[in-house]
Amino acid sequence: MIKLTKQMKEDIRKIKEQDLIVCQECGEGDIVEKMWVNTNSYVSIDGDAYYKYSGDIDDGQYWCDTCDDMCHPLHITEYEKEKKWKKNIIKT
Repeated sequence: MIKLTKQMKEDIRKIKEQDLIVCQECGEGDIVEKMWVNTNSYVSIDGDAYYKYSGDIDDGQYWCDTCDDMCHPLHITEYEKEKKWKKNIIKT
């Protein structure tokens, strides 16, 4: 098991905030992705288990827990650009 330093934990938090993937419809980050993982190959960080991928992701199927439906995920910056673009279209 890997022991994390305080700096490592802070870096992980920053990465999570900057690399947030959100639902294209609602903008929430409650998205899960269908994939295969090796259940015996993981690292535990602050009680969360991070698994090693085992093979290819299964057709990129994503589910938004907020919308309770299949979704298309976007990086947070792309979602914000799209949201601004839609607001400008509605104004005109």
